[in-house]
Amino acid sequence: MLQIHGTKDSSPEYRAAEILANAATIAMPEIEQERDLALHIFPSIQCFGQRFQDIDLLVIFADYTDREKPHGIHSFCACIEVKSHSEDAVRFEGAKCIVKYNNQDHDVTTQSEGQKYSVRDYINKNNKNRSSPYISNLIWLTSVSKKQLPKTLNNIVGMDSTWADFCSTLSMLNGNKPLISFSSKNYLNGICEIFSRELKPSKIDRKRLEEITKSVLDRTQQQYAEKLGKQLLIYRGRGGTGKTVRLIRTAYQAYDEMGLRVVLLTYNRALVADLRRLLALLGAKDAVGRGSISIKTIQSFTHEWLVQLGVISKQQPNFLTEYDNFMKTALTYIRDGALSNNDISLAKTTASKHLAWDLILIDESQDWPESERDLIYQLYGYEKVIIADGVDQFVRGVKSIDWREGIDRTKSQIVPLRKSLRLKSSLCQAVGYFAEKIEYANWNLQPLPEAHGGRVIIVIGDALSEGFHRRLSATAKDDGNHPIDMLFCVPPSWVKTNMNGDKSSIVADQYKKWGLKTWDAVDPELRGEYPTSLEQYRIVQYESCRGLEGWVVVNFGLDEFFDYKCSNAEISEEEKSDMFFDNEESAIEYAKKWVMIPLTRAIDTLVIHVSDEASYIGKLLLELHETHPESVRLYRY
Repeated sequence: MLQIHGTKDSSPEYRAAEILANAATIAMPEIEQERDLALHIFPSIQCFGQRFQDIDLLVIFADYTDREKPHGIHSFCACIEVKSHSEDAVRFEGAKCIVKYNNQDHDVTTQSEGQKYSVRDYINKNNKNRSSPYISNLIWLTSVSKKQLPKTLNNIVGMDSTWADFCSTLSMLNGNKPLISFSSKNYLNGICEIFSRELKPSKIDRKRLEEITKSVLDRTQQQYAEKLGKQLLIYRGRGGTGKTVRLIRTAYQAYDEMGLRVVLLTYNRALVADLRRLLALLGAKDAVGRGSISIKTIQSFTHEWLVQLGVISKQQPNFLTEYDNFMKTALTYIRDGALSNNDISLAKTTASKHLAWDLILIDESQDWPESERDLIYQLYGYEKVIIADGVDQFVRGVKSIDWREGIDRTKSQIVPLRKSLRLKSSLCQAVGYFAEKIEYANWNLQPLPEAHGGRVIIVIGDALSEGFHRRLSATAKDDGNHPIDMLFCVPPSWVKTNMNGDKSSIVADQYKKWGLKTWDAVDPELRGEYPTSLEQYRIVQYESCRGLEGWVVVNFGLDEFFDYKCSNAEISEEEKSDMFFDNEESAIEYAKKWVMIPLTRAIDTLVIHVSDEASYIGKLLLELHETHPESVRLYRY
């Protein structure tokens, strides 16, 4: 049996899959009918959550016949990196393969080796009952002949390589010993099933995909589009105005129409997972030497840079605790000339997949410290930067910075965003009422005139009443949505840690008892991966909800979260130095800023639960219901 998985298209990966399938058919004419021969080729797979996410070809082969096994190969699992570079764009350093992209060297051998471990780890995470098979890795140069390949032992095959050449190379990599990756058909089929799963969009996904693929860079109407990559561009607005959507839309168009390499940086891991899911639905690539989009946390991005610049070791044990000091050290080295432009260029070449970018997009820039801003500017230049500014929603306790400091104002542009692109009109008004109640200054979020409807529900008492949650889910489904379109936010007090150190929310534990599926992102391991089923309910801690949205959003224990933020307020040294500084007042203001974030995550229905109606938040919500009973409902359980 021979099968090329996925939809046929004109991509170089699918073409390579067809060439390999044809080579196998020439060598084994019976493979298309023989049930005991299996060849599965997966072009353009993605190992989500792994360092090397995109794999050009994954090839799974097994020979369960009684015939003699050529090259001693019974079965194998191989990831193949396909390169179409001509001979003059390829060079070899021993067995190492180097190719040119935009006059920059790229180490294909290191990339290929990393892909092997990405596939292994991805299988281990998605195949709970059995471990990963033995995995090989190959480099296929489709424009270089066999005779031009290095004579030393290597994992490279050429344009004129046959199926036998592929097999002999795999055998050599295995020490010419019998190669058996799949001892049984059931095991092979189980691994194939992992890579055959289809990621389906929900109703909200489709809406978001439509928003992302709209043209934001219209050169006939928006002057800043012509200056893309030549000026600092700032999208400025409060929660719900579509800042992140603008960023990802800009990124997609720069990738899709201009072939640029774009990276979007954020400190929210749950948002990273959410955006990666959208990019997977779009079919966007995170590749080298062509247009690509990557979503990364700022910490992982700077870690890669600091390692390549020699500031820290790859396994730096105290990276996060000493993060600020490492950043300052790197900046000092660059400014003093200890690290030159050549050193920076070499670092980009060495880790081109992770560091060579045409545009840098910054989410929630108001929460970035000066050191992160300055390092980005030193490495790429401010002209390559596009930021989303949440105005006054500071939550990292950093000093307020000006991203245009020291920049000629003619070399930057601000695009103000004032309309709510998320909240329906009634929701937007209710959130405005709440902002007035807590005396949140300058709240001016305006609903779109056509965005009618929306509702706010206050729940006091038992937040996990099965009847209420069944009704809530049924309402979402009646509107054409799926469980994945709902978002649940929980405070730290609703997170449990078991004896093995695994974290879970009490909401997810209860939903499992009801036989429902969840994506419980309070678990740090799970937070780096996105939900893959439409039937999963998404659960995050409040601190991870920024940038996310749901048709229905449930804010559990909002009063507990407010009290937690008051007790753990992160106040900048700049604010503390003010002669009129009051610690308690500043802590309350800090907590107010935080509660406004989850209140702007809902599209249609916002549910706010409080454990104690006598709490500060509880009293405010009761007043809100009494003042606006037509738009704010109240239920007790």
